[in-house]
Amino acid sequence: MANYRIVYGDGEQVVRETFNDVELQREDGWLVIFRGKDAILRAREEHIQSVETLDDMS
Repeated sequence: MANYRIVYGDGEQVVRETFNDVELQREDGWLVIFRGKDAILRAREEHIQSVETLDDMS
């Protein structure tokens, strides 16, 4: 599993979140973050401003 810092949103509504121990998948214009079998974030690629892979945070 990996750690990511993701910035997403539009205009004045921008969210910066760090996700630890997740899997990132991109498909058909969507970015989806999974923890285990559960999707915990699903966003259209056009709303994603940045995705940064973080070093092991342990």
